[in-house]
Amino acid sequence: MASTPVLYEALLWEPSTGYFLLDRHLERLASSAGFFGYPVDIGAARARLLEFAQNLGDQPRKVRLEASATGNVVLEDVDVKATTPLQIALATEAIDSSDVFLCHKTSRREVYQRALAQHPDADDVLLWNERHELTETCSANVVLEIDEQRLTPPLSSGLLPGTYRAHLLERGEIEERVLPLASLEHASAIFLINSVRRLWQGKLASLEPTAQPGDAVAFDLR
Repeated sequence: MASTPVLYEALLWEPSTGYFLLDRHLERLASSAGFFGYPVDIGAARARLLEFAQNLGDQPRKVRLEASATGNVVLEDVDVKATTPLQIALATEAIDSSDVFLCHKTSRREVYQRALAQHPDADDVLLWNERHELTETCSANVVLEIDEQRLTPPLSSGLLPGTYRAHLLERGEIEERVLPLASLEHASAIFLINSVRRLWQGKLASLEPTAQPGDAVAFDLR
């Protein structure tokens, strides 16, 4: 590794209900800590979160948890962004679905930073892998509405196992399906999902990635 990554979790806290999907977030943190060999005390992290919440006031907050390689946990809170529709660009190059950092929420964000830098006018970028399968955006899992079904890519395509994604799958509100790039032509809507902003709509600005010939399927935007 080029540097020791920091583990992250981003949780929605609401005054009336507390942390949304807290158990799922702590389970994911435990899984990532185990993978990287970080001695994170999950029970202590839960206690820190609950104590931290006592001073969060009367408005929803996004609480960011950072866990270092030594197991140290740091918390901070920021405003929750509005769920207005976002302008999304299609990535210009494929991601590597075997990249382990796509499966863990860490400070190693080079893939996302590069994609966003290549599309400075977009709010977010829709990623795809070496098999021309859609994966996620730089900030959320993705759901396509096709023939009145809401479909999301499987983890095998190379993406973060989002907590809200898992929640919706368990409730039967979305289904897993490999989504080739061509699926975009048949989608009546594109939704972004994460546990802080839940579900909001994305608008694809262009369906023509500018990768090398043969690296992607090109579409006409209608």
